[in-house]
Amino acid sequence: MAPFDPRKAPYRRGMSNKSHADHPAFSPQWWDHHYQGHPAAHDAPSPQLVAEVTDLAAGTALDAGCGRGTDAVWLARRGWQVTAIDVSPTAVRAAEEFAARQAPEVAPRISWTVADLTVWEPAQQYDLVVSQYVHPDMPFGQFVARLARAVAPGGALLVVGHDHADHHSAAHAPQRASIDLDTVTAALTDAMWEVRVAESRTRLLAPGASRTSFHDVVVRAHRSEPGQPG
Repeated sequence: MAPFDPRKAPYRRGMSNKSHADHPAFSPQWWDHHYQGHPAAHDAPSPQLVAEVTDLAAGTALDAGCGRGTDAVWLARRGWQVTAIDVSPTAVRAAEEFAARQAPEVAPRISWTVADLTVWEPAQQYDLVVSQYVHPDMPFGQFVARLARAVAPGGALLVVGHDHADHHSAAHAPQRASIDLDTVTAALTDAMWEVRVAESRTRLLAPGASRTSFHDVVVRAHRSEPGQPG
């Protein structure tokens, strides 16, 4: 499992939607081959991550589906201690190299792991869990619930994905690579959760001379401290 994200890994030209569907659940082997065939797009962090996390106090973070590490490095620059996970060894290796090129205090703040998030079990809970543009081989609501269990009391969960209504994404990937707000928020109905952001946002990508609009589902929820209502 790995992110489908045009910011980090644009699809190969000429590869049809059916080509992706022929690889059920986007297997680890498919993703590793995909990263081998595509250079990094750029080093800018996700605008949704920046918008939702900038004002949070740094602590421990899980970047679930880290890709080439752009967002993990952004978090580490801001003082977060990051556990960054991706199913692709190629992506994680590139992420480590990218982190090593940053200021000397950045790389030691990040722990890189190659693992499948549908089976990986964290050894701790985190003050922040981030998952962006990930489409796992399981119902997405179950995946969100799995991420939620990794959030420490008082912590936050940020889930970002391609909106089902995004026609550009629909033309380049199968439906399971996109999500909807109800699927995410329905997994966070326990009283311990306060959903503070749940909306679809437009994101502009301008490769070369073209300019493309994407629609992202953005959900940020906070887990209550013990003894406090959700």
